[in-house]
Amino acid sequence: MNAIEKLQAERQRLVERLAEIDKILGQYQEIQLIAESYFAKNAPHTPSTDSAYGPEILPEPQCVEPTKPMMPMPGFRKPKTPMADFEQAVVEMLSEVEEPLDRSALYKALTERDVVIGSPDERSDLNTLSARMSRMKEKIVNVSGYGYWLRKRAFPPGGYEPKADNDLSPASGDGEHDSSV
Repeated sequence: MNAIEKLQAERQRLVERLAEIDKILGQYQEIQLIAESYFAKNAPHTPSTDSAYGPEILPEPQCVEPTKPMMPMPGFRKPKTPMADFEQAVVEMLSEVEEPLDRSALYKALTERDVVIGSPDERSDLNTLSARMSRMKEKIVNVSGYGYWLRKRAFPPGGYEPKADNDLSPASGDGEHDSSV
């Protein structure tokens, strides 16, 4: 066996191993989706007896024909964006826009930037977005009738002028949080 044949044989073994790994990753993704569905539905954390997954969840790896690399499964959700990254994305976005963004516009802009709120559907995501925004009172204000805006940035059309950094009380005239935004 010459050097080229040895390399081709090694390549074939690697391709077969990658196919095995892709299959196993796909099975882990399926299990993750099942686990997430239990959390999303407030269901028990143990599979029911009619589950397709018994005590042996993952079969022994077998040699399979080489396949294309594993793509995320339909319905597979990315993990929720951590709060620090979420805050950074919101601040960057609001520093780029010319007027405040209401909740729906902010949600759309964040999802276009691959920020994952993490709820199972858009309606829940919008509520989670509002909750996350309420934790950003030091940086963000909700200008009544307009939407979310940077606390340190004036918005004269909405009558918003930044106050002193230490004044975060609702009576500061910065527009109260309006859940309809």
